[in-house]
This record gives sequence, structure tokens and C-alpha cells, in this order.
Amino acid sequence: GMRFMRIDAGTGKALRTFWAIVEPRLPSILDAFYAHITKEPEIEQLLGPQVPRLKKVQGDHWARLFGGQFDEAYMCGVQSIGRAHNQIGLKPRWYIGGYNFVLSNLAVRTYRYRPAKLACVLDAVNAAAMLDMDLAISVYQDEMLAERQARQDQVSAAINSFNDEISGALHVVDVSAHDLEE
Repeated sequence: GMRFMRIDAGTGKALRTFWAIVEPRLPSILDAFYAHITKEPEIEQLLGPQVPRLKKVQGDHWARLFGGQFDEAYMCGVQSIGRAHNQIGLKPRWYIGGYNFVLSNLAVRTYRYRPAKLACVLDAVNAAAMLDMDLAISVYQDEMLAERQARQDQVSAAINSFNDEISGALHVVDVSAHDLEE
């Protein structure tokens, strides 16, 4: 996973360097991020009054992501995010669009006059963001499939129960018909 996504010690170092610049600006970044995504009526309706709590969760997650460790705490955090998105019905397209907003607004503006540094940071941030999306969307899909399977199991159980009841009723009719015949 990590090697395929081109994440190594250098990635972590570049992410931590970038985080030192991002962290003080985080409140205004998150305000702009949520103002952007809640322009969509579907998202605004989904998130409702939860935005302040979500800003805190998002800030904590970015601190882990830009910490560049990709450890157990990070993995647990990204799994929680994937599960939460599935529970509230936040489609992956909104998650991906949100990252698009963040990436274009942060790295490019910060390092626009230092092309070599921009290239290094963009490589690291893109790799981390793609990994983050991959993991969160995988969890989202797993949760969706588990819910679909649970619904299918309920339908199968209902069909089996119905079949049992019909078989029982048909057996009673069969016995009654046999008794009448005799």
C-alpha cells in the first residue's frame, strides 16, 4: 500500500513541514471548506447543525494525516470517517470534491513562488490525500456492502418464513382434503 502510493520517510517530512504552515491557518481553511461544500443543498441538508463538530473532527484528522505517520491512530481515524460518511449518506463524490478544494487552495498558494518546494510538497500532499480517500472510500464501500447483505439476509429470512407458513397451510389443506375424501 504505502510503497505503491509513493509514501516514504520523505513524504512524512514534507507533510510535517507543510503542516507547520497549515495549522495556524486551519480555522479559516475549515471555515472556507465548509462554506464551499454546504453551498450544495444536498450536503447542507445532510450536515445541518453538525458543522462545528465536523470542523473539529476534520482538524484532528488532518493533524494525523499531515503528521505523516500513517500509524494505528491514523488508520482508526480514517475508518471512523468512512463509517460516518456511510451512516449519514455522504457520497464519496463530495469527499473527493472537498479534497480538490483543499489541495488547490493550500499548497499552490503557499509555495507558488518556490517551484521546487511546491513540487515536493504537492507530491507528498497528493500521495497522502489519495491514500486517505482510498482508505475512507474502501471503508464506506465495505459498510455499504455489509448493510446491503444485512438487508438481503432479512429479505431471505422473510421469504423462508413465508415459505414455511405457506407449506404449513398447504399441509393443513392437504390433510383436510384427504380427510374429506375419506
